[in-house]
Amino acid sequence: MSKKEYLVIIESPAKARSLRGYLGEDYEIVASNGHIRDLPRNYLGVNEEDGFKPSYTILPEKRRKVSELKRISRDYKRIYLAADPDREGEAICWHLSQILDRDGVVFNRLRFNAITRETVQGSLNRPSSIDMQLVDAQQARRVMDRLVGYKVSSWLQRIMGKGKSAGRVQSVALRMIQEREDRISDFVPVEYWVLEVVFNREGRSFTASLQRMDGVPCCRPGKSPCNRGEAEEAAARVRAAADRWAISGIKSRTRAVKPPPPFITSTLQQAASSRLSFSPGRTMTLAQQLYEGISMDMGERKGLITYMRTDSVRISPESLNSCREYLEKKYGPGALTPRARRYRSSKGSQDAHEAIRPVDVNLEPDDLGSFLTPAQLSLYRLIWNRFTATQLQDAKVTSTTVTIAGDGMEFEATGEVMTQRGFSIIDPSFIKITQELPELTKGAVVPAEPSLEQKHTSPPSRFNEARLVAEMKKVGIGRPSTYVSTIQTLTKRQYVEMEGRFLKPTELGTTTVRILTRMFPHIFQIDFTARMEDLLDSIARGEETYESVLEQLSVPLEASLADANRNTDRFRDELEEDTGEQCPECGSPMIIRWGRYGKFKACTAFPSCRFSMPLEEEAEAGYSGRDCPLCGGRLLIKTGRFGRYLGCGNHPACRHTEPVPTGVSCPEEGCGGELVEKRTGKRRIFFGCSRYPACKYALWNRPVDIVCPRCGFPLLEQRKKGVWCPRCKKKISD
Repeated sequence: MSKKEYLVIIESPAKARSLRGYLGEDYEIVASNGHIRDLPRNYLGVNEEDGFKPSYTILPEKRRKVSELKRISRDYKRIYLAADPDREGEAICWHLSQILDRDGVVFNRLRFNAITRETVQGSLNRPSSIDMQLVDAQQARRVMDRLVGYKVSSWLQRIMGKGKSAGRVQSVALRMIQEREDRISDFVPVEYWVLEVVFNREGRSFTASLQRMDGVPCCRPGKSPCNRGEAEEAAARVRAAADRWAISGIKSRTRAVKPPPPFITSTLQQAASSRLSFSPGRTMTLAQQLYEGISMDMGERKGLITYMRTDSVRISPESLNSCREYLEKKYGPGALTPRARRYRSSKGSQDAHEAIRPVDVNLEPDDLGSFLTPAQLSLYRLIWNRFTATQLQDAKVTSTTVTIAGDGMEFEATGEVMTQRGFSIIDPSFIKITQELPELTKGAVVPAEPSLEQKHTSPPSRFNEARLVAEMKKVGIGRPSTYVSTIQTLTKRQYVEMEGRFLKPTELGTTTVRILTRMFPHIFQIDFTARMEDLLDSIARGEETYESVLEQLSVPLEASLADANRNTDRFRDELEEDTGEQCPECGSPMIIRWGRYGKFKACTAFPSCRFSMPLEEEAEAGYSGRDCPLCGGRLLIKTGRFGRYLGCGNHPACRHTEPVPTGVSCPEEGCGGELVEKRTGKRRIFFGCSRYPACKYALWNRPVDIVCPRCGFPLLEQRKKGVWCPRCKKKISD
């Protein structure tokens, strides 16, 4: 018999290390390392005739872990299950109870939103049972995903080859990316011109832009001046009326800026992306580390933030009181709002957990520098700043608009000044201040030489990962626990690729999503998917049953599948392309088909003739200007399974390949290599030295062969908004 009385099973070893410091010697703590059972990998595993009953199997990689858990649990009559406090965690606990069940054993569920001594021991004093409504909600989600993924993917592979997949949420996210790409492709830019003038009054200068000319709005998209001739005519009128300008109006107004609510999963990922350049995946990994516990003084591990998978902005009364006490002590009672500020969660939020906040507001970011990595510290500071700012006064910004009139033209200059710092004393990132104007009064002004700038309206930008998560949250598809895995699946399946920091659909992704939305219009509709998510929440609340929800999915799914099966041959024929070539083995016509790794050339006499060859598409650039070092043939820019590369034009007689060069030398002193185009395992493009691994210099943005005029660095990099120096971090040009 073990000397310990109780067994505690949690998800991760890191969390186990934290709990060992809070529980006494009577508790044995082990980790399950996530899910231990799932639906089978090689067949459907759902009995649709028997109420959609799932058949679970132990994951192959977890068989040893399950044997270990069974061996350890034999000595215990009471087992505490302490997986994460969400649907997935509840399901893990239920699966563990099913596998480890035996006569006389009692299972208790422990839930804690933060891993601290107080919350863990408090949960231990108030154990509960497994919430089967949450378990049913998770099972319904898993079975729903299996029905869509297994059945639709099987049909898709019949017309596009093995390896293709569809997913209930994954394919809708791909649809959103593709629809944004279509809007960008269809966008027609509109030209307009901005006319600005620097005015002077008694030695004080300020810049104003043209707003109206002869009573007509202008200098905006679709308004005059919209071409160079009209713009130069307006500039000439400014010069001609040099002594007839005066400040005709000054208007000021003060606006209050409220602090944003504390973070939820989607807003944390978005803020970490824009402020820290973290991908959602990295953000969640770091947040998991902060939640599970960090080694502090004397080796004790302490959780620093609350549970990071949440869509609720609710804050517990205890944490509100603690936060306000801290702020009052540091900034004085006048800095606080009269009453505690609370926020309302958006419609559809599960509200099962608090917002993401620091566990102990007294642990300031500056006090944790020696315990956290720089990335962990940056994320903790972001969370700490956002939470503490919620209880401070509004910031106040006074905006002043000055109107300058003359010769039928009106110019406006706007300036802002912060008149009350409020919450910005902690979190200034939420307030953007424009130019500050000098003190002005009505009267004559003198214009300087007008300046003209041609502009064009811009198309909507592509989604980056964080923006896609925000959009998924907005329309109600996916949940905090699935955002990251959805994007990772799209990248892994090569449906999207990273172009810089933005998601762009590949040809495979475009073709796939167009087929899916054409043949399964209801299943992969945003509104339908959002409704399915709401139904899963209804199961968790006890308002819907497992079977009724799956029945509501299966009816449109089966109808669409029947129609798709009737049209399989037609779709397969539509996807084939004529090459105009003949098979070198049998002389039959060659066609282009889709396969596991994309398009390829195949003989139409299949299966009697099985000749096929890769389709190596030449990019628009064609000849790279370089010759093959092996045979002297021309090196062509081609596109293959892993993106662009240089390939010999004498293929297949010569199979030489090499990365696409940039023409920019490696900046490392004495290296002598060249920066070439490469891709990460997730297909994100970057630029690294051709002498890797001897030289590991790399950068994400495309290099420009220009020496920085500021610091002398031998190259610059092309970003979305201009050309920047990677060393001095300054913008050099647009």
